[in-house]
Amino acid sequence: MEGNERFFEGWEVYHGYDAYRFLLEVVSGLRSKLFGESEIQAQFRDRFREENTNGSNFGTSLLRLRDQILEHTKQIRSKYLVGIGRQTYGSVTESYLHNHKEVTLLGTGKLVDSILPYLVSKQKVVRLVGRNHTRLEELSALYPITTHHWEDYKPSHEAIIIASSFLPFNWEDMIRSSSIILDFRENKDENKNYDHYIPLSQILNDLHETDEQIQTVKMDLQYYLTELTREREEEQLHIMNGWEDLLV
Repeated sequence: MEGNERFFEGWEVYHGYDAYRFLLEVVSGLRSKLFGESEIQAQFRDRFREENTNGSNFGTSLLRLRDQILEHTKQIRSKYLVGIGRQTYGSVTESYLHNHKEVTLLGTGKLVDSILPYLVSKQKVVRLVGRNHTRLEELSALYPITTHHWEDYKPSHEAIIIASSFLPFNWEDMIRSSSIILDFRENKDENKNYDHYIPLSQILNDLHETDEQIQTVKMDLQYYLTELTREREEEQLHIMNGWEDLLV
């Protein structure tokens, strides 16, 4: 074990009780910038699907751990997180774009997977712009959208969602011509006195309207998380081969 600790020097290492609690906090969205974010639960479930475990004993143990984490996450969400603000990037997007019928989504990464289904469910006319041809084809096969490659698209007077760090367009022209821009890039705040430009920092600030309620929930959750993890500890359902050493 001492050798493993040296190997993972600089990493956060959680053991047993603390490791299980940390997983609960992450999967429940309690450590997300968007408190209570619900997409993480599905991402965790999909990462540990049966076909990804190769049928090994260790894989079977991981699935047992996965199922208990998901069950406890469900309890946390139903008991404390129902109605806590806007808990998905898709619902946050809709809160700004409910008066906009046509929307252009820039990017093809993971964030798009969270936003695109919500836009489609709200009957938006969606244009998806990106440089990954394979992803554009995959998403256009799944959703009723139109797709454009970066070089074939020119921004105009429209609602734009930036979900990509790669922007080949002239920023000044794009921001002047658009009707509204939601920018989900971190550490970007190029407002330049445009009221219709909304950076991630402002999106997060706008969500602070539920902050008082969230703070109360956070306090109650600490006791509940302790209860759940101690229950797990007492059951002694330890996964083989050192599951208790989880890394972030």
